[in-house]
Amino acid sequence: MNTRQVDTPVHIAFFSEDQLESVVDLLYDMSAHYNGSNASDRESVKHNLVHNILGKDSGVRLIVASDAGRAIGLACISLLYPAPKERGQLFMKEIYVVSGRRDGGVGRAIMRFVAQYAIEKSCTRFDWTVDDTNPKAIEFYRALGATHVKGKVYFRFSEAQLLEFATNNRGSADSDGLPGAREAR
Repeated sequence: MNTRQVDTPVHIAFFSEDQLESVVDLLYDMSAHYNGSNASDRESVKHNLVHNILGKDSGVRLIVASDAGRAIGLACISLLYPAPKERGQLFMKEIYVVSGRRDGGVGRAIMRFVAQYAIEKSCTRFDWTVDDTNPKAIEFYRALGATHVKGKVYFRFSEAQLLEFATNNRGSADSDGLPGAREAR
């Protein structure tokens, strides 16, 4: 499956090499949207796309919405295992649509494409997160019929915390605290 018909005239498909510069432009726009004056420069965005997002160890697939050859939206997804019933779970890290094309069905079309791919891959669910400071996105997901998951708590190591934890044995204890976990002997 590389392409699907959607409810909008926009073309939605998995990333192809001929879209590289247009997707760099879109990701640069996304960086400016989310980071303002702290946004990355275009060359850094391109390097990140080529060497990290599309890198051999990434595990990420990009879905690109385009109109007349210009990328106007994207989703970054990964299939995760294990999941219930020994099947997969699709996780979407990011969905973004350029500001001039929001509220025109592009986001919904991308979400439908992702959902169809999840079904094709026998996933038992499709998960993503959203900032609680983004009420428009929350309403969008509710309007799609998605469930707000309340039974999970989301954790993170910031860059500084990650470095400290990985290098200084911070947080070590006699046990790892996981139910049923045993110390290695």
